Amino acid sequence: MMISYKRNRLIFWILGIHFLAIFPSCLQKNESTISSENLLYLKDKYSIETLNYFYETVFHEDDSKEKFDIVTKRDSDLTVAISGDPTEEEIGYVKRAISEINDFNLPIKLSLADTGESASMKIFFGDLKEVHAFLKLDSVSISNNDVDRHFGMGISTVYDGVIEEDEVGIYFAEKDLASSTRYKVVLEEIVQSLGVIGDSYNYPSSLFFQNYNPAKSLTPLDIDVLSLLYEPAIPANYTRESFEKNFADELYVVNSHRKIQNVLEKYPQTSYDDVEKCFTNGVLLKHPKETNIYLYGDTQKKDSLIIEDAILALNEISPNINLKLTESPAIEPDHGIVLVFRQLNHQKAPIHGKNEAIAGISCMFQKLIKNKIVLSFNATEHAQELRQRSIVDAIYYGLVPIAQEPSRTNELFKAKGSGIEFAPRYASLLKLIYSNEFIDGLKLSDFTEIKMSMGK
Repeated sequence: MMISYKRNRLIFWILGIHFLAIFPSCLQKNESTISSENLLYLKDKYSIETLNYFYETVFHEDDSKEKFDIVTKRDSDLTVAISGDPTEEEIGYVKRAISEINDFNLPIKLSLADTGESASMKIFFGDLKEVHAFLKLDSVSISNNDVDRHFGMGISTVYDGVIEEDEVGIYFAEKDLASSTRYKVVLEEIVQSLGVIGDSYNYPSSLFFQNYNPAKSLTPLDIDVLSLLYEPAIPANYTRESFEKNFADELYVVNSHRKIQNVLEKYPQTSYDDVEKCFTNGVLLKHPKETNIYLYGDTQKKDSLIIEDAILALNEISPNINLKLTESPAIEPDHGIVLVFRQLNHQKAPIHGKNEAIAGISCMFQKLIKNKIVLSFNATEHAQELRQRSIVDAIYYGLVPIAQEPSRTNELFKAKGSGIEFAPRYASLLKLIYSNEFIDGLKLSDFTEIKMSMGK
């Protein structure tokens, strides 16, 4: 990373689908406030989900350990100049992105600059070396890039919270010719240059999803976050401290101990020992609110049926669980619950399971972004008898990382009519853990402190 300062201006970067920014402590901060009338207006217009996603994507940069202190946004119309050796298709991506963003009726408008006209954003298309030359990067950083993945990088100049200029370089990998994924790279770079600088693990369908997902797009939630940023009531240089104070009731991360204590009181039947077992290496990790399930290997038709039953039952337990059985791409995805079935006739045990959990830590909130669960079966009838139950167990314990107790086998759920029903102990635990108040990345030490304050 390279940091430059000029006339008290700050330069920060966009890398791929990441937006990296560094604010020095000496940067001037104008305390900006929101009137009580405007505050009521914003709370009435925007959902709690939008306010929390705004906090996560506007006040944080990827790969940073610190939160941002201020809002950054543009205060005037944006002209975009295209350079390098762009194809007609690449020029079309920029025009399409400009049109799509303008349809949101923000107080600023984007337009393509005429030849020779000065522009507040310059987008350069080329190979990796050309992109790095355009952005004046050293050769060392080139070696860190995967030539088989699309790459976008930019430099933005900010003064007192106002974004003044952008230089963006984009490289498209030859192995991915899909126009949809290429367009989304362009769209995301332009949108993030408007001030939504951070990515998230929470919504795989969001344009700001941190990991690779060709199906992601600019969702209604993304648009609401951008619209909130450009509300006249939200000034440039509006501080994170002020945002946390003004929206303390709506933000789960603010006064989190009190909020967790309140939600715990609603679940007196849930064992605190069970809750503590859900922490991984002292940290609470949960799957995103949207979690896809992918199937690979020696699958059977009844596997999909029992998975659908499990999805229906689990989605009904918590509004923050939205499981979906999704068509599996040729290349294994790096998010979701990946179930791999194997037939190993010489295996001694009827069923053997292996669960590899992968966490994401580069966004504001840590997440459990992937479980790869390998279930291998031998050829015995007993293996077939246990197959469906093992699948449901795998999905549940992928969501809730509590160790499965051998003495409690067959306690997780029971058949109910044409579906399944999870036992109260496990349903209550899942609903509690996936409540919004149990924030991602909650430390076990903090939970212990909360528990002791309640006399538990």
